[in-house]
Amino acid sequence: MATRITRLWLTLCLAGLVACSVEETEEVASDVAPAEEATVAEPPTPITIGHIDSLESEILGETRELWIYVPESSKRPGNSNLSYPVVYLLDGNGHFHSVSGMIRQLSSVNGNTAVPEMIVVGIPNTDRMRDLTPTPTEGTSGGGRAFLSFIEGEVIPHIEANYPATNYRSFIGHSLGGLTVIDALFEMPEVFQNYVAIDPSLWWDEQVLLKQSEAKLSELDLSGKSLFVAVANTLGGRLTYDEVRQDDDARTTHIRSILEFARLAEAPSGNGLSFDWEYYIDDSHGSVPLIAEYDGFRFLFDWHSRVGLTNAISGAESLSAEQALALVDSHFDNVSSHLGYRVLPPERFIATGARGMLADERFEVALAFLNLNLQNYPQSAAAHEALGDYYIEHGSADDALLHLGHAVELGAGEEVQEKITALLAED
Repeated sequence: MATRITRLWLTLCLAGLVACSVEETEEVASDVAPAEEATVAEPPTPITIGHIDSLESEILGETRELWIYVPESSKRPGNSNLSYPVVYLLDGNGHFHSVSGMIRQLSSVNGNTAVPEMIVVGIPNTDRMRDLTPTPTEGTSGGGRAFLSFIEGEVIPHIEANYPATNYRSFIGHSLGGLTVIDALFEMPEVFQNYVAIDPSLWWDEQVLLKQSEAKLSELDLSGKSLFVAVANTLGGRLTYDEVRQDDDARTTHIRSILEFARLAEAPSGNGLSFDWEYYIDDSHGSVPLIAEYDGFRFLFDWHSRVGLTNAISGAESLSAEQALALVDSHFDNVSSHLGYRVLPPERFIATGARGMLADERFEVALAFLNLNLQNYPQSAAAHEALGDYYIEHGSADDALLHLGHAVELGAGEEVQEKITALLAED
């Protein structure tokens, strides 16, 4: 499959043009007045959010763009082996900025761990009515199943071959995109683990997908799958959605269809689906995506945050090293179980915990954390240096020299060599 990558700077200007000062020069006698030197402006510095990739689709018979966001951590030294879950986002050009920014905020800014760091793949439209409708009614509509085949057979393989992507996948869509997300849950539940349908257009084609929902929800094995549905306030002048359920006004077909789907999805069926939905009384069909994306992420990844783990360890002063390590193991075993692959405690997270234990004079737990980092990241100069620093403070010069020496071998800076020199001078 032919591919080409076109770089796109998705930028925001940090500031206006900055004038460069011009140095004064010696005055030279001349009959001609010197021309004024032009002020040269430096270009503004771009903030790069992502880039545009593209592929030639044999299934759709056209070139399709993909807007790609990859977490910044992938570019840090020593992180070349990291891989990330992927969010596949419909109407990509409309929601790319909000979703990529939200994931960055919830996964890494200010120590947040509410969701994992994730790659975002936004899929812009070429013919929205064709691609996001499962059945034909008018015009070019009805190409939804081919579009889902394009995502499964071409987009996902392309992403997983060319980016640091795992096979843990989430699928998000709004309006007709939400209809497509629910269709994907029914037609190819093995492809995604998570589904977010935002105010889905279940009214489509006389509610064709809604009418299949009861049977699909009863027949399918959806164990390990999660679905969040957002409902906007499109009540058509009615006061409550309980009243609308009994309505037959065409203006309320949209919301009635979603409410009926939510009722069916909530009903006991034994299908294993983890389901939740939310009604947003203060949001319209157009404004609901942002808040729904946030709530959807919090629902889908409620098992990911480390806040409870941190509080359990720092708040129990009598906790032994063995108990602290057991809590760490339990949390990351649970995360690994959800993601389907082994997730190690991040080196920075454990190092921060060790520093906190040292500040609280809980030396046994601190040492256990430092050793855990070394066990998980044996080629980390920082892990060796941290252990060396611990032994400097706790009277074991030989152990300190051993680990500081390894840190130097692994590329630590001159300050580590200075520590070694100071220790040797004390002997």
